[in-house]
Amino acid sequence: MRVFANLFLILFFADGVISLSDELVSLLFPLPALSELRSFLANVVIVMALAVYLCLGIDKRLPKRIFLPLILFVFICPLSAGFFPSLAGSQAYRLLMAAGQVFLGVLPIFRFRKTGELILVMPKAMFDAPFFSLRNTLIFGAANLVVIPFALVLFTLYAVNSYMEVNTSGFMRLGPDGLHMTERVYRRDNKTIRLAAMIHVGEKEYYEDMVESIAPGRTIVLAEGVTDDKKLVRNRLDYGKFAGFLGLTSQENMRFNGKIIGNLEKPSPKPKAEGKKETAESADILRADVDISSFRPQTIHFLDALGKHLRENASMVKGLMSFNTWAEKNITPETHQIIMDDILYARNKEVIRHLRKALQQYDTIVIPWGALHMPEIEAEVLKLGFELRQEQERVSIDLIKILRSTNKGSAK
Repeated sequence: MRVFANLFLILFFADGVISLSDELVSLLFPLPALSELRSFLANVVIVMALAVYLCLGIDKRLPKRIFLPLILFVFICPLSAGFFPSLAGSQAYRLLMAAGQVFLGVLPIFRFRKTGELILVMPKAMFDAPFFSLRNTLIFGAANLVVIPFALVLFTLYAVNSYMEVNTSGFMRLGPDGLHMTERVYRRDNKTIRLAAMIHVGEKEYYEDMVESIAPGRTIVLAEGVTDDKKLVRNRLDYGKFAGFLGLTSQENMRFNGKIIGNLEKPSPKPKAEGKKETAESADILRADVDISSFRPQTIHFLDALGKHLRENASMVKGLMSFNTWAEKNITPETHQIIMDDILYARNKEVIRHLRKALQQYDTIVIPWGALHMPEIEAEVLKLGFELRQEQERVSIDLIKILRSTNKGSAK
C-alpha cells in the first residue's frame, strides 16, 4: 500500500509540474508533445485517485488530511471545465489550476517533515501502525452514504453534458443551472449567418429572447418545422403536452415577427412612396423544412408509434416507457439508420439548399434549428467561407426553476 500511495503522490506532483510548464510554454509557442504527456498523465492520476479514495476506507494509516484535498482537486478540475466551458477556455484559469496542483503536491512535505525527513513520499515509519480499523471503515462507509449518491449525480450530469457537446459540436450543453443552447454568428463580407440551436420545449423567456433578437431589414428566418400535408401520421407528437408536464413552453408557440413567404423566388423591387421616409422592412420567414411524405415508411411508422404511445398513456413517463418497449422489439439497426437519415440528414440537406439560395437575396440569414442539426449546417457555413465572429448562450431549460416548482407542487 505504501508504494501505491507514494506513487500517486509523485504522479500528482509531476502532473502539476508538467501542466504548469505546458501552460507557461504555450504562452510563447505550443508544444504538442508536452500537451500529450500532460493529458496522458492526468488520466493516470484520475484512475489512481479513485483507487486511493477506496483505500482510505480500508487502510487507516493513509492520512486523510493529505489525500482527500488531492483527490477532490483531481475530480473537481475536469467537472468545472466541463460544466463551465468559459473556464476551460481561460488560460488564466488553467494557469491557476496548474499552480494550485503544484502547491497541493508539495503539502505532503510539510506533513511528513514531522518524521524528520523532508520528502514528498510517506516514510516507512508511518506504516508501522496496524493496517485495518473497523471504526475507520465504518465511519468511511457512513460518509459515503452521502458522498456516493452526490458523486453519481455529478458523474451522470457530466456524462450527459459530454455526450451533448460531442454530438452537437458544442451547440448544446448541460450546466448546473440548466440546459444551455448556443448561438453562433458567422460573417463573410457583408453577409451574416446566425445559427441558433433550438429545442422543442423550453422556457418561455428563452423563446421570447430569440424572437426579439431578429432585427428588421434584409433578413430571412429559415424556420424549422416538418409538415404533414397528406396526413400520413395519424398520431402526431404533442410537444405541448410534454412542455406542460415540465412547466415549460413548446417551440411550436414561438412566433417570429415578420412576413411569411412561400419560396425564395427573387421578388420585384418595391416602389418607394413619395413623401414618405424609407423604413426597414420586417424580416421574411420561410419554412425551410420537408414534408413527412418525403420520409420512408419506417420513419413514418416510427413517428406514428411515438405519438400513439404518448397519447394513450396517462403520464408522459409511462408513455415513454411504453414506447421504449415497442422500440426494442421493432427498431433494428437498419431501421434506426433509415430514421436518422430521414429525420436528421435529409432535413439538413433541405435547409442547406435554402441557405444557398437565401445568400443571393438577403444580408442576414437566421437558422433556428435543433442542436443536433447544427454540426452539419455549421460545416456547410464554414465551407462557404464564413468565419465565426460571435457566440452567446441562452438557458433553454432552467433546472433550478423546475425543481422549485416541483417542490411547491409536492408541498401542496
